Amino acid sequence: MPVRLPLVSPLVVALMLTLAAGPAAAQRAPATPAACTDFYGHANAAWLAGNKLPANASSLSRWDQLYAQNQAQRDQVLSATTAPAQAMVSVRLADLFASAQDEAAIEAAGAKPLAPLLAIVDKIKRTRDVAPAIAALHAAGMPVLVDLQVLRDNTGTPYAQIGAGGIGLPDPGFYDSTDPLVQPVEKRYGAAVWEWLRLTGTPEAKLAEQVGWVMQMERTLAKATLTGTPFQVMSTKDASGVAGALELERLLAAHGLKASQVAMTAPGFFQALNQLIAKTKPEQWKVYLRAQIARDMAPTLSKGFNDPWGQLYEVTLAGQAAPTPRALRARWVLESRVPELLDAAYTQRFLPVPRQERAKAIAEAVRASAIASVDRAPWLSEGGKASARARLQAMVIQVGSEVPDNVFDDLKFKRNELAGNVLALRRWLQKYALVRARMAWPAEQWQPLVALLPQENRLVVTSGTLQPPILDDGGSAADFGGFGALVAQQLSLSLQTWDGPDAAAWGKRATPLIAQYNAYSATGGATKVNGTRSFAQNQADLAGLEIAWAALNAQGTPDAAASKAFFTGWANLWARQDKDTVLAAAQASAIHAPSKWRVNGPLSNLPAFGQAYGCKGKVPMQRTAKEQVALWR
Repeated sequence: MPVRLPLVSPLVVALMLTLAAGPAAAQRAPATPAACTDFYGHANAAWLAGNKLPANASSLSRWDQLYAQNQAQRDQVLSATTAPAQAMVSVRLADLFASAQDEAAIEAAGAKPLAPLLAIVDKIKRTRDVAPAIAALHAAGMPVLVDLQVLRDNTGTPYAQIGAGGIGLPDPGFYDSTDPLVQPVEKRYGAAVWEWLRLTGTPEAKLAEQVGWVMQMERTLAKATLTGTPFQVMSTKDASGVAGALELERLLAAHGLKASQVAMTAPGFFQALNQLIAKTKPEQWKVYLRAQIARDMAPTLSKGFNDPWGQLYEVTLAGQAAPTPRALRARWVLESRVPELLDAAYTQRFLPVPRQERAKAIAEAVRASAIASVDRAPWLSEGGKASARARLQAMVIQVGSEVPDNVFDDLKFKRNELAGNVLALRRWLQKYALVRARMAWPAEQWQPLVALLPQENRLVVTSGTLQPPILDDGGSAADFGGFGALVAQQLSLSLQTWDGPDAAAWGKRATPLIAQYNAYSATGGATKVNGTRSFAQNQADLAGLEIAWAALNAQGTPDAAASKAFFTGWANLWARQDKDTVLAAAQASAIHAPSKWRVNGPLSNLPAFGQAYGCKGKVPMQRTAKEQVALWR
């Protein structure tokens, strides 16, 4: 699994965007601190006065507000049945959601959407036709019998994983169970299979026999799933030998995959499947596959299909009072199975292209600044410089969703064909499985996140991060102090892999930060900040500001207003209200310093801050030259 290093604590969803203070509260607000005394309070005075801590909350931050704002924007995308014409991905989503709400069209279609899939099944005449039919169904968007996924290893390399499927109950142990609480579930499932076979053409006189075929085949598969080695990685050739009757390479080709290795879960299942294919009559296979298709597609079909499915899986097994509305179910499926489609629609709707391009330019300027910082570091060995420079130059920096719109060109939905739309979506997922696995993100695009994935040497910035106050369309120096410093933080973390003399030299420069932060009061009382536990983040904060400040200066020496905007951009990131008792208690385990010190701590080490605000004499926001900690300047 990729390593995810979020910059902020987990964000609380249930907070309102703005908690406005009334005129009387504004009049009682304390005087704004001087910039050279408490820059955090100075830069965030208006926000702190206008956003009081709710009575039932322990904290409220600008990140919480950004998260809530972005979640509301995501919900707009997920609930809309119309979209701006120029937002083509959103238009496709809107068409899909409209089809999930068109009950009249769904009811009128009946079993007709299954016709192309059932036609594949009807081609089975002999035993040797079973494996090609299974592959053809997979290619059509109907992954029967076998679960096949494209995943990534911890270096980001895609691989194929193939596992057991083909049973309708959620646990293999549900079949032939002696538990009196479980036994009725198998009976209810058998009754649902009865309805699905009836609706797909089984004569009344043959229903009992054919339901028996289906249940017996599923019992065989369920038993096989519970036996043998649970997981094994093998060459595709060896895997094909284990699953010989399935014709594995044909199945992989149906998904557009060519894999040298396969991760096979429950090999015993595939060995049992070999026997089942060899010994089961073609007519029974046709009935079994017809039942699997009907079960899988039931939520997209008319009430005769959908009602047994909802009653079994959502009421009986999930314990819901009533089945989930189709539109909500469609939304859940998209969120869990197709995040990149939602990501593209969100980005298209809420991230203007000029802002994204500016963000990319800032990120590249920060990368160049980090490389320059490495090159001029007198304490770093030539070998250390070469290694750091190579890592920075090779790093993939993704700023916002970068999936080209034409990826979705062949994904078209019809507003009155839910079942057809679901199959089209599945086919699209298979076609782009390798692309999706190779460029998967650790978060959805609406979630604010800047994260380093060190094993992949990749830095990701979600579209949801590129919103005010992190980044707006004004184009001021605050963008470097806010967004630029966040990127620089992560770049600095990627560099902290020194060894030998380089590690000792870095430690000598950074270690004084522990004592600096240990001296700060967490809440104004006796409880101190834990400078040891927050050491890693305190280094990243200071290094990020140093690198981002150098990046801004590389664009041209900033004037007084631009300099102040840079430092204000950083301070505004961390505006936060905390309950004192909770904040004090957190210092025993917190890996971040309190927000006040994430601002004042690193800035007091920067001579440029004192120059920008004219800090003179012994003031809290300007440590003496001897006390100042310098990492990359």
